[in-house]
Amino acid sequence: MTIKTLKLFQFRNYESVQLTFHEKFNALVGLNGMGKTNILDALYYLCLGKSYFSSGDRMVIMQEKDFFRIEGIFETETDKESVVIKSQSGNRKDIEVSGKKVERIGQHVGRFLCVIIAPADIQLMMEGSEERRSFLNNTIVQTDRQYLEDIILYSGLLKRRNALLKTFAEQRYFDNLLLESVSVGMYDPAQRIFEKRKQQVVQMQSVFSDTYAEISGQKETCQIEYESQLAVENLHLLMQKNQDKDRFLARTSHGIHKDDLLFTMNGEPLKHFASQGQLKSFVLSLKLTQYKLLEANSGKKPILLLDDIFDKLDHNRVKHLLTLLMDNNFGQVFITDTNEDRIIKILDDIRTEYSIFTVENGKIG
Repeated sequence: MTIKTLKLFQFRNYESVQLTFHEKFNALVGLNGMGKTNILDALYYLCLGKSYFSSGDRMVIMQEKDFFRIEGIFETETDKESVVIKSQSGNRKDIEVSGKKVERIGQHVGRFLCVIIAPADIQLMMEGSEERRSFLNNTIVQTDRQYLEDIILYSGLLKRRNALLKTFAEQRYFDNLLLESVSVGMYDPAQRIFEKRKQQVVQMQSVFSDTYAEISGQKETCQIEYESQLAVENLHLLMQKNQDKDRFLARTSHGIHKDDLLFTMNGEPLKHFASQGQLKSFVLSLKLTQYKLLEANSGKKPILLLDDIFDKLDHNRVKHLLTLLMDNNFGQVFITDTNEDRIIKILDDIRTEYSIFTVENGKIG
């Protein structure tokens, strides 16, 4: 699967642009702040129906405009599909695939697979557990629609349960039957989510170890572990035991929304002992592992988006990474870089065909 063309209208800093891409490597070069990353975000948007870098659709509309439109043509060996996404400020976004409207975003996720690697991904290691759960969810939902439905169901009921607990605290009363009427719907999806995450992390660890060894030159040993309260007891028992705590906190203190991934290097917590280069190698390995799992579970090669990946990587790690990309026959790749000479030399060294796009203030040449 490849993206053949991209058309943007009033998306971020692009008034209007149309691009035709190479089926293998595409490099976007230019100074920081010119709009390279915005092209990657548009490609991600086409695949997943949302921005990777912004929390809401309003944030990607060009300043002083009230709507945006993205259009792309995807090609496989046997078929061609068009995707159009448009959103007007204050309204629900519309997604169309080959002229047919997608009623729910869940029907779009998984149709076009995509993995992005960006500098902000370092937050996976350094920030709270929400980012790590999001990474795990993003890996699974692209190939498992039932998991996506369970996440949507659980999240909706969690919001309702928290709202009830807050209301009880504010009005100083408690209705156990009303609370249980919401909680009971969370038990089965929570268990399915837990089992799927546990299975995914086991699969992930075996692939990740080999990938990190290739990128780092086997300099460090890294591990990924899955931590969940449901590993000890099911959600029903956890909620019963912690009901008084939930009433006091006015929120749900136990459940799969508290799950986490634990990352270690040579047996120590990654974020406390890894250098910037090691952290970046870890993130690259984690995301390339995500790519390999998506390919293995779907039989399709995802689109790979690499944003500013060469910063803070020494020459040897860059060499290992590019060798990995070539030896494992990755699909279509998009790379951004501030140094045109560097990226051209790298692409020439690995002897691949490619297209170069020069980006300057929302214009592309």
